[in-house]
Amino acid sequence: MPREPTPHPQRTSLCPAGVPVAIRPLPGAERWARVRYWDLGCAVVLVDGAGTGVAVGRDRRAGTPRLTVAAVGPGDWSFSQYGYTVTAVRPEPTLILIDHTAPHDFRRRDVGTAVSITLDRAALGVSPADVRDAARHLRDDPALHDLVRRSLVDLVEVATQSPSVLADLVDPAVDLVRALILGAARRRPEDPRAELLSRIRRHVDANLGDPDLRPATVAAAHHISVRHLHSLWSTTGTTLGEHITAQRLERARKMLLDRRNRHLTILTVAQRHGFVDATHFTRRFREAYGVTPGRLRRAPSQRAP
Repeated sequence: MPREPTPHPQRTSLCPAGVPVAIRPLPGAERWARVRYWDLGCAVVLVDGAGTGVAVGRDRRAGTPRLTVAAVGPGDWSFSQYGYTVTAVRPEPTLILIDHTAPHDFRRRDVGTAVSITLDRAALGVSPADVRDAARHLRDDPALHDLVRRSLVDLVEVATQSPSVLADLVDPAVDLVRALILGAARRRPEDPRAELLSRIRRHVDANLGDPDLRPATVAAAHHISVRHLHSLWSTTGTTLGEHITAQRLERARKMLLDRRNRHLTILTVAQRHGFVDATHFTRRFREAYGVTPGRLRRAPSQRAP
């Protein structure tokens, strides 16, 4: 649910909402602001704001690298980062890209609006260099620029009228932001999902010994929904759960065949590969290889040198 609009204090922060910025008044200016925000899930935050006489900068309390794409309404405003300044040059809202790991400065001198989406950089699979390059070229593709701009405005409308469906729109919103950044950075992979899938594979391989490794924890580690994870993995021809089990069993089989590991009990081998108990491990092992772990280990012809 969104927070209710509140008057602008002398200084405030959206960091608790997941947007690592500090808001402060401009000296000598009329000061007013209101902010609403929605947590869409997967560490994605949608913000709808309006105000005048405010400056926005980095909140140094932020930890995780996060990015914001904002559609800023026309008027007297400026945004600076990396030695580059953006101002309103058209009657429609203009997109800006904010890297919260670096100093930045946004100033609004008249009454205006802004709609933004903030998310972890890791969820997008983009590098710091991509972000710096994209920040200068968001308007190079007018069609994509306007698609993202309209989508942000529409998301606020949906959040206001039908908040229950927001969870279903997280993944499309993330994909759209990824396309905007990679396109503006002039890096256009044939399949932008392939890089994310590769990162998920590496994550699974590195954590097979963790008994808590499952689709929900894998999705959380990559800041995507479980639904999106299953959609990505469906291209492999198996389920992620089946893949995790198969990889655990294969690594356990190799350990059992290595004579250097004969001092390890079957339970120890099972637990080192993410199985909680030996009985479950033995059953799945026999289903996969047609022999129990103990019989495999006792067969001399099967031992590794």
